Amino acid sequence: MLAYIYRLIRDFEQEHGITPNLLYLNGFHSEHLKIAFCDNYSIENITDVLQMELIIDQSVMHPRVAWAQSALRKKAS
Repeated sequence: MLAYIYRLIRDFEQEHGITPNLLYLNGFHSEHLKIAFCDNYSIENITDVLQMELIIDQSVMHPRVAWAQSALRKKAS
């Protein structure tokens, strides 16, 4: 899962020239993402490592990344 997310990030950066700051997952994906990290990592720790906000939405069929200025402002405050 983690390798897939890093590919999404790289492809987004190459296409748009900016690093994405949002990661869209469903509950199943988020559980698999947690497995990629040590047991003591929380979702907050994982989002810090990825430097992205996590959006969990059950309608998401495949993980995807995006960039939003509002996510950038939330991190700054």
